[in-house]
Amino acid sequence: MRSEPGSAERWLAAAADLLLGAACAGCGTAWWGVCPDCREVLQGRIPYAAVPDPCPAAFPRTVTSSPYDPILRGMIIAHKEHQALGLTRVLGDRLALSVATLIGRGGLAGPPVVLVPVPSAARVVRQRGFDATLAMTRLAARRLQVRHPVSVQAALVQRAGVRDQAGLDAQARRRNLSGGFWLRSGLPRGPVVLTDDLVTTGSTLAEAARVLRASGVPVLGAATVAATERVKGGGLY
Repeated sequence: MRSEPGSAERWLAAAADLLLGAACAGCGTAWWGVCPDCREVLQGRIPYAAVPDPCPAAFPRTVTSSPYDPILRGMIIAHKEHQALGLTRVLGDRLALSVATLIGRGGLAGPPVVLVPVPSAARVVRQRGFDATLAMTRLAARRLQVRHPVSVQAALVQRAGVRDQAGLDAQARRRNLSGGFWLRSGLPRGPVVLTDDLVTTGSTLAEAARVLRASGVPVLGAATVAATERVKGGGLY
């Protein structure tokens, strides 16, 4: 963990606690945004290959930036469910690391890449007021564009009738998502990397990859911010 905070940092934490009741989304410590301790913990994490167990058919090779522990759980939920837009930068940076690892093991070698975010239901996006995955993906692309030609295309749309995946087991998720996405007009021009905040059973990424491949779109793989405990970690590809 990091050293004790200086006087300016202690004042900032005290002001957040006493005046606004602000708390770090990762650990709950009085702070605006993400506290230095949580930032340091995340910075020490290295992306790794993620494979669900059991692994669904058509699951793309996937890299995640971190296990889905309480720190990232708090950040992802606050960002997605409570519109904590200040977390887009932190989560987008983690996503960029996963993408960079996937497409070039950090070197970003190869052709231009199109990042395609996994879509949420249109009604959910309307309720939240923004698309959390799209926001993270756009920020990740800006980070990566310094060293590699990367673009973002919201090429997938979630069909009506797809249920919320929370609480569903792996088999139920696969049934729920079968035929759950369709492609907008205008195919991505270049190889695709799917992006999402979290990989659990892998059903969502598998279905999204299947739809793209069925239309002739090459899928390099997928990149996520985090992976749940049911996902096995491995060495890089």
